[in-house]
Amino acid sequence: MDCITAAETSGVASLTSLQDHMLAHIGAAIPDPIINGHWHSGRGKLDKISYVGHYLPKGILVRYRDHRVPDVFHVYKEWEGSSEYLPSDEYRQRKAQADTRAKAAAEDAALAAAATLDKLEGIWASSPKADLEHPYTDSKCIIPIGAKQAAELHEIQPGQYIWQGDLLVPVYGHTGALQGIQQITAQGRKFARGSFKNGLLWIGGDLTTGEVAGRLYITEGWATGIAVHMRTRNPVVVAFSTGNLLATGQWARGRHPSAMLIFAADNDLGSFITVQGQQVENPGRYYAEQAALAVDAAVVTPPLGKKGDWCDWHMAQIRPPPEIDPTLTWKSPNRNAPGRAESVLFDSPKQESL
Repeated sequence: MDCITAAETSGVASLTSLQDHMLAHIGAAIPDPIINGHWHSGRGKLDKISYVGHYLPKGILVRYRDHRVPDVFHVYKEWEGSSEYLPSDEYRQRKAQADTRAKAAAEDAALAAAATLDKLEGIWASSPKADLEHPYTDSKCIIPIGAKQAAELHEIQPGQYIWQGDLLVPVYGHTGALQGIQQITAQGRKFARGSFKNGLLWIGGDLTTGEVAGRLYITEGWATGIAVHMRTRNPVVVAFSTGNLLATGQWARGRHPSAMLIFAADNDLGSFITVQGQQVENPGRYYAEQAALAVDAAVVTPPLGKKGDWCDWHMAQIRPPPEIDPTLTWKSPNRNAPGRAESVLFDSPKQESL
């Protein structure tokens, strides 16, 4: 079957095959996938499925995953099982058609992204500061620094909503412009609205503040960043994902060449990723260490003895869960700041403590 012809007639056969492929591998399928070279997530009960699709000369290529199954990706090739060879004339014709489709899809995606950002800017401007006793931040023993709270229901796209009371955490680009919002419900569910690529958020004052002047922390998550700031009073830059850690570190080093940069990394014990064909445990620590090597920074992970981040450690100091060994005590080099970790020792580019 010629995939381009199928796409021109709504792509019913090719996309039906894609949905069959999804059902066979993850037990669910996106009903109307968007093929435009960008990652998308399902809606409603399918929000744990993400995918990216491309138009290629031989047909549609889609990479997808179910986020409930860590580090497992599936690939759908429309031409799977058919001949890998195309005559040169047919290849050129199909490539021209695929390029046309891809260009049109990219233009549509750009228009949709601009419309979404316009909505997000309006929502951000009209929303009040977050309630200091918001259920999510209260459960994390933190205060909602930098966040706002939705005062009403907002429809971002058909079927995608920001609900009244949801936390709104701004995501800024390297130029300081708003590019996205992290939506956090009272139950702690997180949704990325807009673009998070190379996004960041500065928490706290300037480099003259904090227990150690000139020290700047970088964290993956917003709650973690607030916990680190509350414990140290130093400024923190939130990267929002492991994929943004390097870009955030480069931005921070470029803006503050003499700063002491420290990645307060998540300790993802028991989680694995595949890097160049090799399984690597602990993606939070791995990506932080790779970024630290590139920007001459230190790395610290929370001394929990299990999977967790610095917000988990922060919470354990305030209300230790029963499974925490009561014989473990964390002493501070600063006696006026009890509850900070005395040291975190592991192989890393540099070793520091909070």
